[in-house]
Amino acid sequence: MRNTKGNSGEIREPVIVVSDVHLGGKNSHCEDFRDFLKWLNTLSDNGTSVDCNGINIDIKKPGTIVLLGDILELWDPEEDDRNYVISDLLTTISILNSIDCDIIYVIGNHDEDLLAFKKAWRKKGVEHSNNGKGTFKMYYRSYPKTNKRTEMEGITIGEKKYAFLHGHQFDRFQVFYKLSRFLSKTLNKQVRIDPIDWFQDLANVSFTKNIGLKLNGPTLIFCILLVLYGLVTYYWFQDRPIERNLDILWIVISSFFVLTILPKVVTFLNTEIWRRIPGTIVKKCKPIEEVIKKRYNAKKGGKIDANIIVFGHTHNAGYYQKEPKKDEKMFINTGCWVKLSKNCIEKENAIPNTFLYIDTESLYLLKWNKEVKEEEKKITCVKDFREVLSQ
Repeated sequence: MRNTKGNSGEIREPVIVVSDVHLGGKNSHCEDFRDFLKWLNTLSDNGTSVDCNGINIDIKKPGTIVLLGDILELWDPEEDDRNYVISDLLTTISILNSIDCDIIYVIGNHDEDLLAFKKAWRKKGVEHSNNGKGTFKMYYRSYPKTNKRTEMEGITIGEKKYAFLHGHQFDRFQVFYKLSRFLSKTLNKQVRIDPIDWFQDLANVSFTKNIGLKLNGPTLIFCILLVLYGLVTYYWFQDRPIERNLDILWIVISSFFVLTILPKVVTFLNTEIWRRIPGTIVKKCKPIEEVIKKRYNAKKGGKIDANIIVFGHTHNAGYYQKEPKKDEKMFINTGCWVKLSKNCIEKENAIPNTFLYIDTESLYLLKWNKEVKEEEKKITCVKDFREVLSQ
């Protein structure tokens, strides 16, 4: 395979870019994603012919896979239990390790806890870990990483420069991120302030994570204990002050119920209310043109030295370029690998299971078809960008 040099070193091409798989989430297409990875491993270096709007194109085995954020659903896992994430991840990792390629993982907002692993690597003096036959590189929010002046020089592939962002940079409400960034600069070390994440960690304690709306053993036991606690507290202390020798016991028991209930309530309300606050986040499945026109800051974008900015986050694959003839930046959204709502499909024309293919002479936005058995029809071409590369 050929190597293409960028400012962060070498990147092996072709490059496959996927985002928003949300492994461990209740709507994740994890099985489709695994089948897709297995298919990638069957590709040859010479390429497999795929029909793209009447033209045969060659898709080759990737030299690099860019996982563009929210690959793991650590923010809102199924039943608020991160064991579902681990379950989905184990098989996926084994398949990824079998592919002869490098992996670049860009941390998104739903898998931001992975920043802790990056810190652990740094403490051990490990810059990048081995990934089977290649290397595994992890970056925070974007690839390549920005310098101290928040400038980014894109990776050169062929005649174009590429920058990869997860896409939550387009969300407006980023108070905690800005505070974390300020403290990181001030203290000269990585600092992350995220109160919601603290409650999410507490909600995943062995006993707490089994408490939920579904009636199961732990939930039933907890409800019985809570009722008994309420009755004892009411009848025991209604006509007498709390005695000193009972203070500590009562505080300990009360703390148990608070630490069990509060994290579950906070995590539930966070996922239900946060997405309903208007103007804070980009709503899922919004067309890329609308996202860029309303949320892209041209001044900040000027610090990104790239012809093509690739991102995910909004779960709607597409592309947008304001004025192609004036060499404006092109934006490409890689889409998602999750079950889409009826509104996303019918109103916004969103499609799942999409990915981006990049090499020196080709750029395609493609879709993986899980239901098709014929190998030559496994891939549907969403957009052929070779005309853009020739500009």
